[in-house]
Amino acid sequence: MIDNWHRGEAGFFLERGEALEQAGRLDEAMSEFKRAVHADPGMAEAHIALGFHYRRKNLLSKAAEEFRTAASLAPSYDAYFDLGHVLIDLGQPREAIAALQQCLALAPGDTAVAYEIAFAHYTAGDYTAALECLQPLLAASPDDWELHYLAGSCELALGHYVQAQAELELARRLLPADESDEGLLEALQVAQRYREFPTIEPGDIKARLYAEYGAVCLGTLGDDGVHLTVDTRERLTYQDLGRTLQRFHALRLHWQWRFDAVIAIDDASRPLAMALAHSLRVPLLEPHEVPEEGLSLLVWATVTMPQLMDVVVERVAGAYVTFVAAPTESALQQVVPDLVGIVTAQPPALPWEVPARAPAAAAREVLAAVKSLPADGTLTAQVRYYTRHHRLRFLRGA
Repeated sequence: MIDNWHRGEAGFFLERGEALEQAGRLDEAMSEFKRAVHADPGMAEAHIALGFHYRRKNLLSKAAEEFRTAASLAPSYDAYFDLGHVLIDLGQPREAIAALQQCLALAPGDTAVAYEIAFAHYTAGDYTAALECLQPLLAASPDDWELHYLAGSCELALGHYVQAQAELELARRLLPADESDEGLLEALQVAQRYREFPTIEPGDIKARLYAEYGAVCLGTLGDDGVHLTVDTRERLTYQDLGRTLQRFHALRLHWQWRFDAVIAIDDASRPLAMALAHSLRVPLLEPHEVPEEGLSLLVWATVTMPQLMDVVVERVAGAYVTFVAAPTESALQQVVPDLVGIVTAQPPALPWEVPARAPAAAAREVLAAVKSLPADGTLTAQVRYYTRHHRLRFLRGA
């Protein structure tokens, strides 16, 4: 049992924490809320206040624990709403829906809760249920851009590209001037790109990379550059890389892509980066040497550690385009380059030693392969492919 003195002490700590919040002294406020919970573990308001600060610090499991405790002590709108919100962030949408339905029982017809339930269904992958939740909300608030954005996202996930485009275009028209349209525009372009195809076969990696991400897939020696699937080769040869670079340069010349520098993502990629820098007649630079103006080409032979791309990108001051010669299909779930050579089932071996002991000599071998290979018979069709399918991600960003 908590005596009146401890309950009063907890109330004092809670009030002081709220005052510190108002003054912007958030960490001090959090300490006071912890003291309030310690003084009176049965004070639901203190648990909610502490949960808010745990969430602010991205300590989501601790936040969920506090909101769950508050809901068990004194079921309330705030406790269940905050619990549902943080459970979505934790990737537990089913549990979030249960909490939010408790919240809705306390406040029937609350549109904010109904939207969160729809969003939880969306994150759970139950897009049809999400759309069912959204229909009455859209009828009541037809000018709410967030409702149309979520509806468009559901339609997109269901493969209903005409409906997705219509919803996303409406959301964009309704978007307030002070809101960023980056994510909305990206989703809209996915819908538009998918609509360029009558259908996409599951194994068509070239079409899939373009439709999902606006990325280019070039192919290599042994394919026609148009109908590409996941490649099973275990080793890349200089001729393989030569064919890929031939196709890269054909597209570059057609679209007049201009690069001002080349950067190797890692030491193993240096021969390929040196070859590209030589053929583009631009310097090979380290990430920190890149000027703010101009466009750099970031080159990776294969994806070793996906996080490495983020490390390099953080050090590049200007705009950039990413190129990976042979990422694996699994690596594409973490890193999606703007330009891809081939997508492989397993990481392929490179034609030079790793780390490259003589990168300049290996670069010369790549360049020799580019010059010696016979003309690519389908090159015109390959260029035409990206004339027809032209919504490339890096062209919009460059």
